[in-house]
Amino acid sequence: MERWVQVLVPILLLIATAASQSDSGIVVKQPSGGPPNIQRLPPEQLAKIQKLANLQKNFGKNMNSPGVVLSLKEIDRTRTADRTLVKYFLYANGLRKNTTYTIFQVQIDGSIIKTLDGVTLGVDGMSICAGRAGTCKGSGPDDPIALVFFAGKGEPKRLALVSDDEAHLKGGVAVIPFPNSTTHNGCRLESVLGTPNGELTFLQGSGFEPDSELLIDSGSYDEKHHDTARAEADGSYFAVAMPNVVGKKSGTDTWEVKAKKCNPKLTFPWGENSYHLE
Repeated sequence: MERWVQVLVPILLLIATAASQSDSGIVVKQPSGGPPNIQRLPPEQLAKIQKLANLQKNFGKNMNSPGVVLSLKEIDRTRTADRTLVKYFLYANGLRKNTTYTIFQVQIDGSIIKTLDGVTLGVDGMSICAGRAGTCKGSGPDDPIALVFFAGKGEPKRLALVSDDEAHLKGGVAVIPFPNSTTHNGCRLESVLGTPNGELTFLQGSGFEPDSELLIDSGSYDEKHHDTARAEADGSYFAVAMPNVVGKKSGTDTWEVKAKKCNPKLTFPWGENSYHLE
């Protein structure tokens, strides 16, 4: 229990770091049924939404220990009766090879699940179970760790790796096994679930001209919104949608980002029974 607490503290700090990053450029689009006004949200609800938005936007970017980069390599997809299982290997660069690590999964609501401890790294940075004392055990010595996920469309899977020593080196990486995305003239736009049924949905894009003005058209049912935004210095775009429409239990939202050279357009479901395993 003491070791678990010691490792949990840095992972909580890691999550807090991502969630507390500047919210500059994050736009919260509220449920329809009245003039868009961010102040209509209760402060505690707004704070939670902002935290989840920052977590999605910054996870694996500005939260790692210096020089640490994590990556996931997909190695297999297997269809079962009701879902597709996607298998990944986890790689880490910039972390020590002579210590053990713990893998955590950060859930869609920001909660943390301990996945595996006693993890070590191979010479190529792959996470393995060495099978020695104090390390995890696989089917044999230095067995690669296969991380298996199932998910819905646009559902993110976030992992963090934290060293068990006093240095508590850490890194994070996220993957969307089944992206809901579109591209147009080099610009990419995708929706990412912020809640299981999409009542909170993140829109993120890339490939836009740096610092350029963007025109945003969105809407569900007869509720239409026209907004402006600005691409960031790296050409990325990020926004938050709350697509619910008063009097409706579910629906489909359309989101279009108009730029000088492109205008990707995307639809995504929200509400009751909108979540399905792929």
